Amino acid sequence: MRSCLGELPDIYADCEAALLPRRQGPPLRPVGGARRHSGPPLDEGAMATRSRILGTLSSWAALVADERGVGAPRRRPAELAAFLLVHLDWLLCHAAAGDFVEELLDAAETARRSAYVKPSLAANLGSCVHPGCAQPLSPAPVSGTKSVGQVRCAAGHTWLPHQWLALMRNLRRERGLGRSTEGVA
Repeated sequence: MRSCLGELPDIYADCEAALLPRRQGPPLRPVGGARRHSGPPLDEGAMATRSRILGTLSSWAALVADERGVGAPRRRPAELAAFLLVHLDWLLCHAAAGDFVEELLDAAETARRSAYVKPSLAANLGSCVHPGCAQPLSPAPVSGTKSVGQVRCAAGHTWLPHQWLALMRNLRRERGLGRSTEGVA
């Protein structure tokens, strides 16, 4: 739970860069006639992700503030997540703890997919090799870039580039291939 609460504000911020589609080349100029101002096209997936993150964090922070009689933080993801972290033990003992955990994990998984998994990166590398986890593994870009910076499973287990060779060995072992990757460049 702590990792999800720490991650959601970062995903929210990363989605900001994805809101406006990137365009190469010089800016477009209207040619003759009246210019219609409809605004730039927005990435609806990034908007929906940001809205869900903010809504999830806000609703649980409101519950904590109301039931504990404490002041609620401003409606900013980092402040909301920090507030929820302070009250996490209380929340996990609350009657709605199951709903909280389920909603937070679902929001984080959906947000990760929406923010980071682009069609070119959507490859399923297999199932997670972390003990007790069988979630799908996929490459994830470094925040704010398009280059892959880690391999991540849907549950949040991550492998950085220096761990990929060991991960590949574990994946092969799990699949029963057992081939050595020694000497492979």
